[in-house]
Amino acid sequence: MNQRISGEKLHKDLIWNYGSLAIMSISGLLLNCLVALLYNASIVGIFNRTYAWYCILSQITVLGTHMSVLRLIPEYKKDIEICKQIITSALAVSMICSIICVVLMELFLPFILIDSPLFLKSMQFAIPGLFFFSINKVLLNYLNGFLYMKSYAVFQSLRYVFMIGIVFFMGIMKIDGEYLSACYFLSEFMLFVLMFFYLYCSRLLGRRIKLKYIIEHIRFGLSILPANMVVELNTKVDIVCLGFILQDDYWIGIYSFAVIFTEGFYQLYIVIRKFYNPKLTESYFDGDFIREVAEMKNTLKRYLRILSPLILFLIILGYYIICCIINHKEYSIGIEFLMIIGISIAINGGKIVFGNIFSQTGFPLYESFINLITVITNFILNIVFILHWGVHGAALATAISYMIYGIGITYGTKKRLKIQI
Repeated sequence: MNQRISGEKLHKDLIWNYGSLAIMSISGLLLNCLVALLYNASIVGIFNRTYAWYCILSQITVLGTHMSVLRLIPEYKKDIEICKQIITSALAVSMICSIICVVLMELFLPFILIDSPLFLKSMQFAIPGLFFFSINKVLLNYLNGFLYMKSYAVFQSLRYVFMIGIVFFMGIMKIDGEYLSACYFLSEFMLFVLMFFYLYCSRLLGRRIKLKYIIEHIRFGLSILPANMVVELNTKVDIVCLGFILQDDYWIGIYSFAVIFTEGFYQLYIVIRKFYNPKLTESYFDGDFIREVAEMKNTLKRYLRILSPLILFLIILGYYIICCIINHKEYSIGIEFLMIIGISIAINGGKIVFGNIFSQTGFPLYESFINLITVITNFILNIVFILHWGVHGAALATAISYMIYGIGITYGTKKRLKIQI
C-alpha cells in the first residue's frame, strides 16, 4: 500500500514539475520571441548576454547556501524547529553576501565595460535583481528539500510568467532594449513576496539564527561554489566567449535564440535531477544507496532511450515552425546549432540527472573537480573553435563539453562511490 502511494506521489510530483518545466520553457521561448519581434537581433544578443552573466554572478551572491539547504533539510526534516534554524541562517548568509556583491558590481562595472555602453546599461539594470534572485534560490531549495514539489513547481513557473509579462509591457511601451533587463529585478521581487507569504503562512519560517548552521552553510557553500559556478559557466560559456571574441550582438542574438531551445531540452533532465536529489541523500544515510541508484539507473534507461530522441525531434520541429511564424528567416540557421548541442544532451541525459550525486552524498569538492575540468575544457574549445568556425564552433564546443561531463560523472561515481551509473 505504501509503495502504491509512494508511486502515485512520484507520478504526481513529476507531472507538476513537467508542467512547471513546460511553462518555463514556453515563457523562455515567448520571452525571446517577444524581444525578437519588438526589437532587432542585436537587442536579442544583448538581452541574452546579460542573462548569461546574471546567472553566473548569482552563484557568487548566493554563495552555495541554497545547495547547503538542499543537503541539510532532507536529513533534519522530521524536526521542523531545526529546519527553521537552517533556513533562517541560510537567508542571513545569502542576504549579507548578495548585498556586498551587488554594491561592488555596480561600482566596478563602468570601468570594466567602458567600451560597451549598451551592454553596460543592461547589466546595471539587471544586477540589483541578484539580491532577490539569491534569496529565492534558497527558498526554492527549502521547498525542494521537503519534497513540496507542487509548491516548488508553481513558484518556479511564476518567475518566468512575471518576466514575460514585464517584458511584454516594456515592449508595447517602446522602452529601449538595453533596459529590458530590469525585468529580472521586478520578477524576482514579486516572486520573493509570494514565497515569503506562503512559507510564513505555512509556519515554515522562524526567527532564530544559529551560529553552527551559519558556519555549516558557509563551509558547505564555499565547497560547492566552484561546482555550481562551473556548471553555470558550462551552460553559458558559448555566449560569454562569443561576446568576448566575436563581439557581434547580431550573430549572438541569432545563436542565443536557438540555444534557448537546447536549454529547455536540458531542463527536462534537471527536473528529474531535482526530484531525485533528496532521495539520493536519504538513501545514502539510510544505507540503501546502491539499490536506490540501481533502480534510478534502470528507470532512466528504460524511458530516456525512447523519449529523448522523440522530444528532441519535436523541439527542432517547433523551432522551425516558430521561425516561420515570426517571419525572421535569419533565425532558421539556428536549427544547425540546435541539432549539434541537442544530440549531445540526449546522449548524456542520464549522466546529467546524476549531476549532483557527489554533493548530495557529502563530497562537494569532488563534484567541483569534475565540473571544473568540464568548464575549463569547454572554455578552451570555445575559444579555439570560435576563432576558426565562428558561431558553429561555439555549438560544437558546447556539444563536446556535455560528452566530457558525462565521462567525468561515470568515472567519478565508479571511483569515489563504488557504483556504476
